[in-house]
Amino acid sequence: MRWGKPDKAPERAKTTLIAKDIVTDPDALRWGTVSTIKAPVQQIARFIAYHLDAGAAQMDIFLDVPDATIAQQLQHPQVRFHQCDDAFWADKPAKARESHQLRQASNATQAYKASELDWLAHIDVDEYILTDQPLAQHLSRVPADMAFARMQPVELMASDDPWTGPAYFKRTRKAAKRKTADLIDIYPTFGAYVPEGFISYTGGKNIVRTGFRRIRLGIHAMMHAGAKVSNGQMLETVHVGHAHAPDWATFQRHFDFRMTHGSYRKKTNGNMILNDVLQVLIEEEGDSGLRRFYDEMCAATPERLDLLRKHDMLVTAALDLDEKVARILDPQEPVT
Repeated sequence: MRWGKPDKAPERAKTTLIAKDIVTDPDALRWGTVSTIKAPVQQIARFIAYHLDAGAAQMDIFLDVPDATIAQQLQHPQVRFHQCDDAFWADKPAKARESHQLRQASNATQAYKASELDWLAHIDVDEYILTDQPLAQHLSRVPADMAFARMQPVELMASDDPWTGPAYFKRTRKAAKRKTADLIDIYPTFGAYVPEGFISYTGGKNIVRTGFRRIRLGIHAMMHAGAKVSNGQMLETVHVGHAHAPDWATFQRHFDFRMTHGSYRKKTNGNMILNDVLQVLIEEEGDSGLRRFYDEMCAATPERLDLLRKHDMLVTAALDLDEKVARILDPQEPVT
């Protein structure tokens, strides 16, 4: 079977933004996150506790499905919950509510405009900022002529308990400066057809400077007056760890949505190789084919970890999520 390479998307207009006043003292620098979330309370608690422990000064959580109980159970002085009910959307353009991606962008932009932080990261509940030193130290060194800092993506592999035990993440082929042949060495069946060896996005996420006017904060891009802001700096040792499909059940649960509206969808600007591969597997083998694909691309087997390590494509982290929840949020009842 052969699949064509995806066509390139048309180029957007680009612009640059230069900050006038920047904070260069890491002890004074304040960063935070904004997220639109529809998830179980335990997952939200882990996400909040992890990033508060990492140094977030403020977290804006937009609950895509309003739930006052979650806000009460996870209340913290550095966390601001927004209930996205009909009243919340009443004074916003109807289009902003049409899709999950548009709601994310609308909410992130709202948080950006109101932010008193120095830097803001637009991330999802299944993403964790991984860094070798406090994030404020990295951000304090970003020069004024850089409007955003880019985190490289790493994708969580499925293991017994990545939340409390060691968590294994794989890097993209480009980040590791490897060839397609190396992907085939790691993933013999599907490595040639899955871009960068990831089943999710490969472009990373931004942490953006606040204080600019006419900003729209998208999922992967910072826009100014309709043009994409292009002057950003890559943070080489800061990663956004994406728990996209941490287990087979999660992969199955989200599969249909992701094939039509999410990261597996076929885009209108050309072929998307991953979509083609998955579609053929469904038609020819059904669930057993998908499971074969998942096991090769996502399972943290000893053999796969050794191969990733051999090609400098493995990142290991200790998330310790439940310990952080107990220590930082101190819930009165167990969070499940």
